Amino acid sequence: MAETTEPPGRRAQNKIDTRRAIADAAFALARREGPGSFTVDQIAASAGVSRRTFFNYFHSAEEALNVRMESFLELAIGIFAEQPAGLPLLDTMIAAFGATTQVQHLGTHGELFRMAADNPELLRAQLHSWERAETRIVQAVEERLGPGVSHLYVTALVGSVLSCTKAAMQDWAGESPEPDDASGADLEARIVRALSMLRDGFAHPA
Repeated sequence: MAETTEPPGRRAQNKIDTRRAIADAAFALARREGPGSFTVDQIAASAGVSRRTFFNYFHSAEEALNVRMESFLELAIGIFAEQPAGLPLLDTMIAAFGATTQVQHLGTHGELFRMAADNPELLRAQLHSWERAETRIVQAVEERLGPGVSHLYVTALVGSVLSCTKAAMQDWAGESPEPDDASGADLEARIVRALSMLRDGFAHPA
């Protein structure tokens, strides 16, 4: 009798589901206990997996907690790659980050950004995420523009877009109450506003 195995597509989906369950458990614990106030064992127990399984997916509690920020940046990179080549570059990048504001539960992404202010390990994980995203976007822009493009031009432009997005998140994190649908919409408005300021050359300081 032939041995039955799980179809490859199902195995891949199970891995995605397990990774998401661990990340969701970490985020729920961070909300309830505060970042840095729980252990890997608590995350694993809450997600219904073993400690060994946890480390198959993440190296630390902070890495698991940072999944939402990673997904936010991955979405921006993916949307940028899909934009038509003929569009003005700055408008293309603004469109990519502007589209990320349409993700469900945007306020939870901002909440994670706020958590990092009180947790150096989480802050370090987030900084690495932004740095990796910047490197990938710079590469994508240089490929789009072709040979001869100024590396300084590209890195300055990409850095400006990312800085405006982070500034909007910091502004939101410093003023908004616990996230809900309204605060998510507020974060969306701030991101779009910051990117519009960049596009318009910061001509209106008020």
